[in-house]
Amino acid sequence: MSLTRTEAAEAAGHEPAAQRPAGDVGRRAAPLSMLVLVVIGAVFPLLRYRIFYAIDDTAAVGIPVWRRMGQALTEGRVPFLELDMWRGGNFAAEAATGIWNPLVDALAVTTYQIDNMALAMTVVKVTFFLVMAGGVYLLSRSYGATPWLAAALGAAMPFSGYNLFMDAEAWVNAVMVTAFLPWVLWAARRALAGGGSLLPVVVCGFLCAGTGNPYGLLGTAVAIFAALVEAWVNHRRNRIGGLVLAGGTIVLLSVVVYLPFLLTSSVGFRAEQGTHNSEFLSPTLSDLLGLSTPSFEPYVNIWGTGYMTFPGVYLAWFVLPLVPWLRWRTLVERWRDLGGLLTFGAVFLLMVLGPEQLWMFRWPARLLPYLLVAVAALFAVLASQGLERTHAARRTGASVVIVLLGAYLAWSDTPQFWARHLVGALVVLALVLVLVRLGVSKRAGVALMMVGTLAVLNLQLFWTPTNQNVDAYQFPTSQQLVRDRFDQRYPGVTVQIADFGHVPLGDRYPDGAYRDMLFGSNYSAAGVEALNAYSGVGFNAMDNTLCMIFQGSTCPEAWDALWKKPAGADRPLADLLRAETVVVQNALTDTRNAPAPQGWRRAEVTDRVTVWRRIAPLPLPEGRVSAATGVEVTADRMTDRIGEKVSFRRTGEGRASLTFARLAWPGYSVTVNGRAVEWRTGPAGLLTVDLPDDARQGDVEVSWAPPGFGPGMAVFGVGVLSALLLHFVPVLRRRRRTSAPAESPAGSPA
Repeated sequence: MSLTRTEAAEAAGHEPAAQRPAGDVGRRAAPLSMLVLVVIGAVFPLLRYRIFYAIDDTAAVGIPVWRRMGQALTEGRVPFLELDMWRGGNFAAEAATGIWNPLVDALAVTTYQIDNMALAMTVVKVTFFLVMAGGVYLLSRSYGATPWLAAALGAAMPFSGYNLFMDAEAWVNAVMVTAFLPWVLWAARRALAGGGSLLPVVVCGFLCAGTGNPYGLLGTAVAIFAALVEAWVNHRRNRIGGLVLAGGTIVLLSVVVYLPFLLTSSVGFRAEQGTHNSEFLSPTLSDLLGLSTPSFEPYVNIWGTGYMTFPGVYLAWFVLPLVPWLRWRTLVERWRDLGGLLTFGAVFLLMVLGPEQLWMFRWPARLLPYLLVAVAALFAVLASQGLERTHAARRTGASVVIVLLGAYLAWSDTPQFWARHLVGALVVLALVLVLVRLGVSKRAGVALMMVGTLAVLNLQLFWTPTNQNVDAYQFPTSQQLVRDRFDQRYPGVTVQIADFGHVPLGDRYPDGAYRDMLFGSNYSAAGVEALNAYSGVGFNAMDNTLCMIFQGSTCPEAWDALWKKPAGADRPLADLLRAETVVVQNALTDTRNAPAPQGWRRAEVTDRVTVWRRIAPLPLPEGRVSAATGVEVTADRMTDRIGEKVSFRRTGEGRASLTFARLAWPGYSVTVNGRAVEWRTGPAGLLTVDLPDDARQGDVEVSWAPPGFGPGMAVFGVGVLSALLLHFVPVLRRRRRTSAPAESPAGSPA
């Protein structure tokens, strides 16, 4: 009597390979269950900390930038440059705002009407969680994982330690990249396997690279490279050329995204390149042994405490403990088929363990989620082969040792948390022993994996409700509230002399310090034109003048600098900026009893700030000219949100120039009476135009476009054409082959 495959496996002491659910219902139920679980899990952090998804950079720049993008797109314009946001308003140069990504734009528009800004950002991040889970699911399925195991790993990925506690809390653009990245590798190997249209590769690749985050471009390049390696080792080399063209097309489409960043870097502080190492945010190989230890907070060099105050390398409780039970010979048997996944994981493993900065990519821990994408998919594939059942006692002992080793490493890094390490080890041990008994080939086992993911997540949130290595800020979450609080109170161009570090911890809440001042780019959400804003690029000339750092904080000397004449100027900086309001933090520099600068008055004094306001109205209120040398300005008005037209009349001989209250970003074009003229960076980094000697009167017109925009759009057009060709050429070839009549045998009648 012959045995079935399942019976033979059981007789040999193996758990049979996990069986796919019969019919389409099972295949639909797995991903649907995964998405529901992700939504439920995403709510849990909010129960412990209601602004979980709105801290650090998300609060300082992510939320206000997304609000402005939603507003601009709703008004029918693309927000490449927002003048009223000053150093934080060059969205084209910042790149990572994601304005070229259609999903980002759609989310910005749909969440703009939500007054609760933290809630709006939560919707955005949970959406990317769903995209991320779906990408891991499809990638795992493409390598042969069963639907339910692929769903279990897809559900675990959004709640992996670094992704949840660092990227999802602080860096929305990092979550975007991780969400799209598995789709790129999935689309690439799908195209290689099917030999059809390469358009999905281009679309997924551009969605990832087009976020504007350079790590998206890096991840896309590695995914394409990994797929090429897989094609090579599987002797599908005839399809390599098409995939290379698809990768080249993604580059063509991405040029317009990154070119403004590169061409603007000369004026800002984001020009650092090269390779060096100080071990900042650099995990070690031993840290990766905490992959399944819920309480492991690695002693990695990081802000504040010196160790990660969250489970930074965690993926899922069941991954490492099940290592002794997996059928590892699958790697030997299928190494060619798994070549892309193995290459993808190997590259990012080397980069995670690499130096602190490699070219323009810094802080290797940022790449942990990319490595974990590969680990998750590989685990799903191996587990889908079922568990080995031979030598059960040895394997059980090995699992126990792995769990205890993880707990020991966690304790060795943070011994003060010994109780949580003990509880975590006991919980994982119990879950693993039950899972081994149930197996991964049955729905009950996979259900335990998924429910266990939520249970362990709640345990982690009980221990660590939020990432304490970054700034919580805790700004007001209602846009209407901040508008009511600041819009009319701080009119005109506002300069804030304040340092977030001088705000006491107990005063960092909506009805505390933020009744009088804001940080980052949040004044834009309040409708205030503030010089202070968060910028990842910066503008060195202005930043150095006011000693302003990335999130808009200044030093005490900024107060004096505001009333001095910058080099090359004949009037104080406050006049050159057309400033009308100055907000001074009393704790930084006390001006409550200071003499009033000429033309200014002390308008308001609170326990936290002293507010100064210009006495006389500014001339030419419809424009931005702030200084005129050798000419009289007879009219000045904005032609749109960026463009400006100035009418002038020369008053004498010699040099004549105009200075504008706008930063001299690369990308400006200036004409005098229709003739193009050069402009220069003037005092404190402000745009300055020297008038030609023969221009006695006339008009100066100022316009701006992202630097390299024309060539960039031309290259983008070539990329679109290339994408269309990559789609239609294979389709037409396939149709031609299927429609060609069969040739008659030689000598037979037609």
